[in-house]
Amino acid sequence: MGRLALLLLLAACAPLAAQPLLPYPGGFAEGGLVGGRFQVVLPGVPLFLDADEKALYATYPYELLRYDGLILESLPLPGVPTFLRARPGLAVGLGQAVYTERGLLPYPARDAALTEEGLFWVGEKGLHMGSALLEEGDFRQVVAWAGQVVALGREAYFHPQGPRVALPAPVEAAAATACGVAFLAGGRLFLLRETGIKLWAEGTRMAALGERVYLTPGPRVLDCREVVWP
Repeated sequence: MGRLALLLLLAACAPLAAQPLLPYPGGFAEGGLVGGRFQVVLPGVPLFLDADEKALYATYPYELLRYDGLILESLPLPGVPTFLRARPGLAVGLGQAVYTERGLLPYPARDAALTEEGLFWVGEKGLHMGSALLEEGDFRQVVAWAGQVVALGREAYFHPQGPRVALPAPVEAAAATACGVAFLAGGRLFLLRETGIKLWAEGTRMAALGERVYLTPGPRVLDCREVVWP
């Protein structure tokens, strides 16, 4: 029996208990049981969970799982994941490198966004594209939104236009929505544009797809069109 098949069998036989609720773009997973846009039983609680338009991705130490609605595929990773981004392109942080479908890239990224232009990533010095430092700053998250790349930490920087926006607290998670960049900071959910920030809700974990934000505690599904801008 293959390793993935054995893990799935063990997960199916495990006793029911309180499991963490993880949001992803399109739904929620409770432990290894995924519902919503994708419905699949994973071999355990993943380190990270994300999805693009076609597939669900889950990471474990030294392993990346991909589920396209029909097949659950196991891919080896050369390390323990530190982050997972499925969109715009697949990027998995591994401490001193970033795994992509184009190959392993030697960048010590805290977070990354793989675009058609290249890999944008944030590290100790600031926002980079490939080996080039674009902007200095203490950034922790980076997302692609509305033709721009937005780096977020204690403040947000919009590349390439360049405005910097002060943030209410250090950013813990961020994702692009149809209305702006949603981010969590200090247990609160905010929506960010170049023109400012709106407090949206309380939350601890989040994911976004189009107009919708999937939020815990919950599960809650919010619509970014409900946020009123002046």
